[in-house]
Amino acid sequence: MGLGQFCGEGNSMGGNGASGSQETGGSVDTISEALAARLAGVVSGLGLPENEFDAILAEASGRSSALARVAGDGPAAAHLAETAAIAQVLAGLAAAGRLGRNRVDRVTRRQASTAGLSSDLVGLVLYVEVLRVRQLLELPPDEAIEAQLRILMGFAPVSEVSLWTSEPDGRPRCMLLLGDGPATRRVRAAARAALETAELIPNERGFIHAIPVLRWGHPLAALVVRARPEQRERALVFAQEATATLVYAIERQALLERSAEGERSLVESSERRLARLGLDLHDGPIQELAAFAGDLHLLRRQLARVIAAHEHGDLVLGRIDDLEARLVELDRELRELAISAESSALMTRSLPELLSAELQAFAGRHKIATQLDIRGRLDSLTASQRITLLRITQEALTNVQAHSRASEVSVTVFPGRAHVSLEVTDNGRGFDVERTLLQAARRGRLGLVGMSERVRLLGGRFDLQSSRGGPTTVSAILPRWRPLEAAAEADHGTAATSVTATATLQAG
Repeated sequence: MGLGQFCGEGNSMGGNGASGSQETGGSVDTISEALAARLAGVVSGLGLPENEFDAILAEASGRSSALARVAGDGPAAAHLAETAAIAQVLAGLAAAGRLGRNRVDRVTRRQASTAGLSSDLVGLVLYVEVLRVRQLLELPPDEAIEAQLRILMGFAPVSEVSLWTSEPDGRPRCMLLLGDGPATRRVRAAARAALETAELIPNERGFIHAIPVLRWGHPLAALVVRARPEQRERALVFAQEATATLVYAIERQALLERSAEGERSLVESSERRLARLGLDLHDGPIQELAAFAGDLHLLRRQLARVIAAHEHGDLVLGRIDDLEARLVELDRELRELAISAESSALMTRSLPELLSAELQAFAGRHKIATQLDIRGRLDSLTASQRITLLRITQEALTNVQAHSRASEVSVTVFPGRAHVSLEVTDNGRGFDVERTLLQAARRGRLGLVGMSERVRLLGGRFDLQSSRGGPTTVSAILPRWRPLEAAAEADHGTAATSVTATATLQAG
């Protein structure tokens, strides 16, 4: 429902009644120009930085012009398009956490004055339009929930809003609270009552009101608002409108949490197998190798006494020295492999520390120059994400050393709002992707397959690109998301998912 449906004769886009439609009906371009001018006035009144003004105005004007052309000529169509465009602007501000009551009030008063309607009516129509903006529905669930609660706080006469779900034992758990202080016992009690009864819990004389968020008649959550008694009816109308869109974000959040639980089980199982592999390497082959090295050293000493005077004695002893050096290097690499199989370090060390240590060790072993560039914070990555990014980097470096003949490797990490990207780039010789993958599969060399599987388990996409002469690029895109509890912890300092991992390497 747009404001144009309520404009009657009070609009300012033309005259009044049919004459106004005739005046504007001859030129859609005239409507578009007038619309752009009015939108510019609305956006300028929001107090946005100058560098954001043009981009926001262009996006909103494009959508409003398209809607106006489809809706037809006349002031009603123009008001409908204008309302949708303003809703899109406000939704964008809410998604960025920058929508407050002052900005909502300025827009509402301006539109009410222009349309000749009450601010209450304009506010309600705008609120419903903002909740329907696709941009909000496409956000990650935790961000969508927060944005919708901020919109409710901006439009409705409420001073506090919180969203609650049930713990397995039936106790209410606060997903998110917006307001001046922590949730009180009365708020918690109202949330519990709404979750248990699946019915609206109004408070005729008090300030706390609870509304169940229902899906197929079953309460998924409870929305609790704080409003003055004289504003109770209006606050409840706004809150009930919010539950219609909150239900989808909550349902997606629950699906992601169940998926994450399965992911954690798979990753933990894989990491336990890696830990066992590390222990088996240490207690088996590494110990045998150490004993063999000791026997070889003893053999050298014995031979030295026997062939000391022989003309080729030094040559024989030199060959044994070479064998000893190769055994020492093999022992060191096996021990590093055993250590890297242990994932406990991933739980206590940050990803930048792990990547830095990996690159330093790689450069020292193979005399290949390395560079690490991290462009942002990685505090909020989950353990599974850290493990995946580290393992992809390790496999990339292994393939670079074994096949690429590279002289330089660079690792770059880009943390974004919706993803984290990793690029491991070498200046090696490249290869034919399809042929090399086929040969690797036939030989049972499944390093690239393992990387792809790690990405798939996290719900992402994997791609490999290369050509002869290089470079080679392995790309993986994983969604980056966090439960609301994780987001809250990050905001308090424990620290923010699609993850894009791109690794340039040679096939293994």
